[in-house]
Amino acid sequence: MNKTKIIILSAVAIAVALCVSPYMYSFIHRDDWKQNTSPLPKGTISTLCKSLLLNEANPLCNGSKTIYAADFNAALRARFPLKDPMETPKSEALVTSQEVDKAIGQFKIECQDIVHESNYSYYRCFYDFRGDGFWKDVFYFYFPEQTLFSIRSSSTQDD
Repeated sequence: MNKTKIIILSAVAIAVALCVSPYMYSFIHRDDWKQNTSPLPKGTISTLCKSLLLNEANPLCNGSKTIYAADFNAALRARFPLKDPMETPKSEALVTSQEVDKAIGQFKIECQDIVHESNYSYYRCFYDFRGDGFWKDVFYFYFPEQTLFSIRSSSTQDD
């Protein structure tokens, strides 16, 4: 009977360890990506805070912590709101590419050619706040309307 309990407890312990280990690995290595980039310069942070209409008391803007390009994700989505962040319907896409460029155009690194799908056309533009190619924010615009329908972000580790 003791052997059965030991075997059951061992099996449960192994199962728990197997279930928890991916989360522990992720937790331990959650900041490893920072080795591939560096914090944003104060001038870039100041520019982004003004362009994204953030208050100086905002933690991104008040100098209280180290800020990376990825930290501005929520601020971008708040500044350029979309009904559906993955794909806003054309009739509800109100933010223009000119508005985006006015706010963050100095960080644009490229716009790709127009893609023609069966029921719409679009193009996408890439913005890199750090300028190191590690973290990019990608804005998708309907063509010819030039209205924003999606914002996505990725790092070179996502490739």
